[in-house]
Amino acid sequence: MKVIAKSINKDTPAQFYILVNEEENQVLYSAPNNWKSKKGALRWAVKHGFEI
Repeated sequence: MKVIAKSINKDTPAQFYILVNEEENQVLYSAPNNWKSKKGALRWAVKHGFEI
């Protein structure tokens, strides 16, 4: 499954990233979804077998 990282609360101190299914644009509920960096979210996705 292909996923993308999306930003929540962009440009604020409370900004974080979530992983979203690219085809259906739905949040991956199996993921922690509270990363402070986009790179961290994508690294978790690769480690758990998702495509970017």
